[in-house]
Amino acid sequence: MALIIVVIILAVVIAARSKYKNKSNAGAFFFENNCLVLNTGIPYSIPFQQIECVELHYNSWELEHKLSYGLWVRVIKKDGTAKKVFYKGYRTARLALPCDMKSALEENGLRVIMVDK
Repeated sequence: MALIIVVIILAVVIAARSKYKNKSNAGAFFFENNCLVLNTGIPYSIPFQQIECVELHYNSWELEHKLSYGLWVRVIKKDGTAKKVFYKGYRTARLALPCDMKSALEENGLRVIMVDK
């Protein structure tokens, strides 16, 4: 019975991820169809027009002294709700560093707040 539940959950995750073409090597998020898609197990899509701002919470010491780093992405919507996800970053992703992420978000017309913890 437990194996059946695991297989069903795995099938749901694979089906949800397969509908996005830009997900591979994307990092914490990617853009698709005028949406910011948080690259979690099951991608979470937020249309640009619903986003008030995006906060990137990181530690500059980790960025300078470690091969990987922790990053919190907090998307604040215009209705006051927020979605927060954690990303374990490596320098191999398309948007590898917070400054790269900030530039990409601003290119798509989104306001960005950088928070160095």
